[in-house]
Amino acid sequence: MTEQPSTAEDRALDALTQVLEHATSPEMTEAQRLILRRLATAGDLFPSRVPAPLNITEVGGYLNLVAADPVMTAQVLASTLGVAGPNPTPGFDPTLPPLYLVQRTNDRPAGAAQAATPVTFQVRNDLAAPLDAAVATLHDLGATLPVLAASAPLPPLGAVPAADVDLLGVLGRRLTLVPTAGLVDPTTDLLAVGQAGGAGPQLALARQVDAGAPQAGTVTSAAYALWTCDATTCTQSTVTDAFVDLDPILTTAGWHRASPLAPPVTASDTQGWNTWTNVTGLVPGVTVGGELRLMYSLGQIAASAVRELQDLVWDGTAFVAPA
Repeated sequence: MTEQPSTAEDRALDALTQVLEHATSPEMTEAQRLILRRLATAGDLFPSRVPAPLNITEVGGYLNLVAADPVMTAQVLASTLGVAGPNPTPGFDPTLPPLYLVQRTNDRPAGAAQAATPVTFQVRNDLAAPLDAAVATLHDLGATLPVLAASAPLPPLGAVPAADVDLLGVLGRRLTLVPTAGLVDPTTDLLAVGQAGGAGPQLALARQVDAGAPQAGTVTSAAYALWTCDATTCTQSTVTDAFVDLDPILTTAGWHRASPLAPPVTASDTQGWNTWTNVTGLVPGVTVGGELRLMYSLGQIAASAVRELQDLVWDGTAFVAPA
C-alpha cells in the first residue's frame, strides 16, 4: 500500500510538533504549557456520548443545559464552530493577583557584612516606590540601607506549622535589615543601635559612609552610646561619628515599629532593632485570606501552610481569630 503524500498542513503540524518537543526558550516552554492546558480541558479528546443534533432546535436544547455557566456556553459554541474556546480555560486561574514582587538592587558597601548582604531583594510593587524614596534619601545623606528581605516566601503545605508562619512577612509587609551589619563593631559597622549623648530613646542608626553625598553636610558628627553584642551579652561604649536615624525616614515610607525600640540583649536579638512592618491599608476587619489573594493565586494559597489561617482577622495590631 502506497503511503499518501503529506499535505502542507500535515508537514506544518509535524514541524510544529518537533519545535515544541525540543523547546528550550521561555516562550516555547510557555507554548507547551498552553497546549497541555488546552488538552487537559478540551471536550473533544473522546467521542461524545450524546447524539449529534439534527437541527437548530436540538442545538438550542443543548445550550439550555449549560446556560447557567457562561464559560461552558462559550466553550460549547467554540467546539461546535471548531474555533478556540475561552482562554484561560476552567480549572486554571482566570486572572493574576493585582499585587506582585519587584526586584531591587541592594546596598552592599565594603565591610564585614558585605558577604552576607543579598545582591538584590524583592518588595511588594505597591510599597516599592515609597521604599525607593527612603533609600534615595539615605543615599543623599551619605548612608546606606543593607536589606536582608522585604518579603518572605509562601511556605508550602507541611513545611512549617501554620502557627509559626510570619503572616506579615508572606504578605510582603515586613522589612528586615542585615543583622550582621550592626552590633559587631560600632566604630565601623554600617548600622548601629544606641542613644544620642548616652541618654534618651534607643535609636537604629545608619553610619554616614559618603561625606560627598548631596546632603551629607546636614548630618553632624555626635557622640552616641552604641551597643556591641556577642552570643550572651551586650555592652555600650561611646562612639563619635556621623549617623542617620533610620526611623523617621522609614516611617515616612510606611515602615513602622510596633513598639519603641528596646536595648538589644544578645547578638541574635534582631527582632527589634533591624525590623519594621508596613500596615498601610491594613484596616481592622481585613482577613488573612483577603490579603493573600492580593498577592497569590488560589492554587498557591491552597498548597501553602497558611491555607487554614485565611479566616484570621486584623485587629489593628495582629491577625487574630474572628470573634
